[in-house]
Amino acid sequence: MQADPPVSHLIRAITKSFLGAGIPSPQTEAEWLLASILQTNRSGLYQQAEPRFSSAQRQMLVEYHTHRLQREPLQYLLGTCAFFGYEFQVSPAVLIPRPETELLVEKVIALLQSKKKATIIDLGTGSGCIAISLARELPTAQVVATDISNAALEIAKHNATVHEVADRIRFLQADMCNASLWRELPQFDCVVSNPPYVLQEERAELQPEVRDYEPAAALYVEGDGLQFYQTITKFCEQHLKCGGYVACEMASQRSAAIAQLFHTSSFTSVEIIRDYSGFDRHVIGQKI
Repeated sequence: MQADPPVSHLIRAITKSFLGAGIPSPQTEAEWLLASILQTNRSGLYQQAEPRFSSAQRQMLVEYHTHRLQREPLQYLLGTCAFFGYEFQVSPAVLIPRPETELLVEKVIALLQSKKKATIIDLGTGSGCIAISLARELPTAQVVATDISNAALEIAKHNATVHEVADRIRFLQADMCNASLWRELPQFDCVVSNPPYVLQEERAELQPEVRDYEPAAALYVEGDGLQFYQTITKFCEQHLKCGGYVACEMASQRSAAIAQLFHTSSFTSVEIIRDYSGFDRHVIGQKI
């Protein structure tokens, strides 16, 4: 039987093909792909200089490589994504968690870490990465996580169970824009959200992985792009405690309009947080 190529050869070959397909960070993705198939991490990959693939692993490598060349996100192919030091199950029913969203989680933790039994609501939870990370890092917090998609909530519930916080997160299927659904909710110490904020006319600017594979309902917004922030500020008028915080991700090109919306609502000390690329990415407000 012909021996499998050394890991270093495979990494170079896959990296070259990914580079030719325009895939960002081609070597990192090649290592990530191989590490997943060989059930190790990227550093452990290089300790298996001449791995022996099973027939199933060889087939998996061919399939994953082919789909990735078609720009299907590797996170969906592998079914997992790392976020805030935790591993989350993902599928095309949910957005892929992104590193810049970790900045939002860090800020909320800093704001609430001294508060015992903080109450938090995550509007549009998707995979649950924000709600679950907050529940893990704030062990006395109680969290409500909502989403309009039942498929997304099933994934979020699974992730909450895996990370052992399901007993402190209440999952609720609801459209955040339907005010009648919120009547029985209590007040919270913090409202957090990563709502849809991409305009339809901006769709062509997105990478193929996002544009062609991630759920449109979680990405795009109509009109001027402020719809969900208007909804969130109205929600906060009724359900955010005085002195409580709202924390949202946003499109950098609409940061000034969103900040102004928060200023003219019931918030003070409105803060804009920039992402790793220097773009305005998050808005934080404290209720008067």
